[in-house]
Amino acid sequence: MPTRGPVPLSLVPSSQAETLKVGPLTVRVFEDGSNTQNRVSAVTITLPPGTSGPPMHWHRFHDELFFVTKGTVVFSTPEGDVVTKAGDCMTVPPGAIHTFRNGSESEEGECYMTATPGHYVDYFRMLSKATAGLVGGKLGKEETEHLMALFGTFPPDVESEP
Repeated sequence: MPTRGPVPLSLVPSSQAETLKVGPLTVRVFEDGSNTQNRVSAVTITLPPGTSGPPMHWHRFHDELFFVTKGTVVFSTPEGDVVTKAGDCMTVPPGAIHTFRNGSESEEGECYMTATPGHYVDYFRMLSKATAGLVGGKLGKEETEHLMALFGTFPPDVESEP
């Protein structure tokens, strides 16, 4: 059996999660990859009633899993909408065109999201900084696409191969 040193567990109490405002969304960072050698990150995303997430997009390099913990979250793809509710899990592999929104006008929606690799959390940090103080909390199309591209994320009309 190989000899290896002790590897500590890492607990982030809910009260100590890093909290980011990204426009109307709240992103709480529980793992940013620093404890997983950047293999995975974990956040919660809270969508107020009637709000939308990002513009339609796809990822070149990373996977996402969205486990719905509260309310109704609608995932949109070129093929149509998929309505999810608390307890459902949506897998988004690289190349899958998607976006999401709160499907309710009266209740909050929330997802626990993981991303691989873990450094993708920095995208939320950059968006939070960029949208701080903006009226309506939204960036313009060019600014959004620039930040997305820094993380291998593109609008649907961008070819999937470089």
